[in-house]
Amino acid sequence: MKTIPALILAVFVAVSAATAQAAIVDPVDTTTAGFVGLTVQGPLDQATIVNNYPEFVAIFGASTAGLTNPYLAPSVAGYFANGGVRLAVVRVASADDATVIGLDGGTPGTRSGLQALLDVDDVSFVAIPGVTTAAVQAAMIAHCHTAGDRMAILDSDSPDDINAVQAQRATIATDESFAALYFPWVQAAPTGVSLLLPPSGFVAGSYSANNPSQSPVGLIATTSGVAYPVSAAEQDVLNLQNINAIRDLSGIRIWGARTLSSDPEWRYIAVRRLAFYIGESIEQSTSWLVFEPNDFPLWAALEQEMDDFLMLIFRDGWLQGTTPDDAYFSLCGLGLTMTSADIDAGRTVMLVGFAPVRPAEFIVLQIVHQRTDPSAVPDMADGRLALLPPAPNPFNPTTNVSFTLAADAQVNLLVHDLAGHLVRTLVSDEHLDAGTHQRRWDGRDDAGLTVGSGVYLLRLESAGEVQLQRMTLVR
Repeated sequence: MKTIPALILAVFVAVSAATAQAAIVDPVDTTTAGFVGLTVQGPLDQATIVNNYPEFVAIFGASTAGLTNPYLAPSVAGYFANGGVRLAVVRVASADDATVIGLDGGTPGTRSGLQALLDVDDVSFVAIPGVTTAAVQAAMIAHCHTAGDRMAILDSDSPDDINAVQAQRATIATDESFAALYFPWVQAAPTGVSLLLPPSGFVAGSYSANNPSQSPVGLIATTSGVAYPVSAAEQDVLNLQNINAIRDLSGIRIWGARTLSSDPEWRYIAVRRLAFYIGESIEQSTSWLVFEPNDFPLWAALEQEMDDFLMLIFRDGWLQGTTPDDAYFSLCGLGLTMTSADIDAGRTVMLVGFAPVRPAEFIVLQIVHQRTDPSAVPDMADGRLALLPPAPNPFNPTTNVSFTLAADAQVNLLVHDLAGHLVRTLVSDEHLDAGTHQRRWDGRDDAGLTVGSGVYLLRLESAGEVQLQRMTLVR
């Protein structure tokens, strides 16, 4: 029998009012970056999608003449040169902190600066190349937490001072898994002209090119040097502080893949991104459930959908383990992931666990759908059915089950385990007269095999109405 893990490491909450529809879990996009900065032309404070550098140039121009921060255009070129697939660009009017951070009016079209990237749900990671003030970087991290599904790629404040980047690191929260910091800057020519550039644009290309289970490391295209040659001993020091080094090792390479978190579970970028991918994919693809009765058929369907999705990830090699049981689990059910209070409040709670390739431990996500109007969901019963508390026999594993019908009805009476799986069918689509009826469960499943001691649930259903009762089987 499935049990609830003791530790939940991340929570995805959705308050839904979507139209009812069952669907398979549809994977979310993980290739879209969001950049903010100065350009010589183009729309202000609007998230504009571009799919390659020529598209960027056509809208925003390639020139950086007169710009107080000239790094956006070459960073966009570096992004696409390093495998970047899709990019949301926000042009701002000036490089001061307040303008770059922007305002959130709460709805698309009312946001500015960094906050305008909230208008593009597909954004998976954000960068503001060359803007390294504490205020802006803190705002980037806060923005990622608000969105709940993206990471901040931070540049070192100093291009070449290893002591300065450690001081910068000390100003950022030690348990921050929504951000990663890179040092030093790189010499590169993504536009054909060699420049000293912040690394974030190039690193973002690696994020986009690699699937969420892969570490965004390796050679950086169009680079020719680094502003500071980090040694192996110095990298050991940086690793302890979760600062990702860029090194010259037979080519300029991203040589670190850590978040800024001190929590071992969230230390690696690949784990954080994979959790975003799994959690958001399931949360978005199960919004239909808020118009379904919060009971066994729904819970079983959700578990099946989550299992099917996780199996695909497992087969693609994104998880460790030789069998699915080694790699993942999914849970949804009364007494398992939900209490009666959750159901009364209109909440459906799912748990997903997965074992990334690194580290070895399971990561557990909680996904919660909150109905905006619980009273709009069909009741589990309206009084025409009454399932009485079962009466187990203390001397042998049999349970007497009684129920009453206010009128003649077509009835099913089923035994489920706490995960919502069917164990035994006691009455199958049988027409019964009004009155009281009794059945006996002998502690066996539909195949005639004995089942273990534990808590089971009786489900009485007729014409869309449902009654539930818990029962304990003792052997």
